Amino acid sequence: MMTSLPHMIGNEIKRIRKQKKMTQKELCDGICSQAEISKIENGRNSPTIDLLQQIAKRLRVPLSLLFRDQLESDAFREADNHLSSLFREQKYLEMRQELSQSDATHHNEILLLRAYFTILLEVKTDKIDYRTASTLLSRLTDQEDIWYESPKMYIRIKMAISNLYAENEQYHLAERVYEELEQLPYDTEELKKQLIKIYYNHSQLLTFEKKYEAGLKITEKGLRYSLSLNDASFIAHFYYQRGYYHEVMQGDTSATRSDYTISYALFRAFHLETYEKIVLKGKERFLLFSF
Repeated sequence: MMTSLPHMIGNEIKRIRKQKKMTQKELCDGICSQAEISKIENGRNSPTIDLLQQIAKRLRVPLSLLFRDQLESDAFREADNHLSSLFREQKYLEMRQELSQSDATHHNEILLLRAYFTILLEVKTDKIDYRTASTLLSRLTDQEDIWYESPKMYIRIKMAISNLYAENEQYHLAERVYEELEQLPYDTEELKKQLIKIYYNHSQLLTFEKKYEAGLKITEKGLRYSLSLNDASFIAHFYYQRGYYHEVMQGDTSATRSDYTISYALFRAFHLETYEKIVLKGKERFLLFSF
């Protein structure tokens, strides 16, 4: 999903303000209210050109810089789609050739993306082990202001680290990554949706470890968060996950049947046929109805 222009402008204003170590109060003084600046930075308000000119002047940057994110997002999306496709299709030689080419036009987020894929490529082709890969990925997130400049890449890199730990049975380290991610400030709608994905992946990890009580708590957090944001991305999965926890912890209860039935109905409503079939095949005995 493309980020809206107000979100892009707001993110850029916040990034520059943080970079210049300014508070919202300092930025808005004599221009507008602090509440207005907060809404702009979070993408909830679309500022007028006149207001943007005043903000740019206070930040001491050209007005055009506040629109930079839109062009860079398009370039980032194109690079990400290309590299992700090569990685997914295991075209490692072609990918290595692509990553070896330097281009001075790449902006910071694309450079971060390329560094991220370079490390994943090295570990996939057995050039480095998972410990080295985890250390190198961690160094990427240790760079100053990465959370503010590219929070989605920050989250993506951290989850890749957790996956490496989990794949190598270092589950306590994998859990710690998710716990750290869940403590970060998710102050925009887009980032809040990223937190939903983090809750889901964390709950999956806990399921694998058979930490059912802890997993149930994370699943319920994710479900409540999804409902509060009216976000359907993982809601059916959360109901299925909660049904599973009720099943393994309590057996055939009304809660188990209710959650599995809701997940089945939602998978069907969202035309997620693969998941619908999984529920029908494995949990049909719990369903209150089926189509």
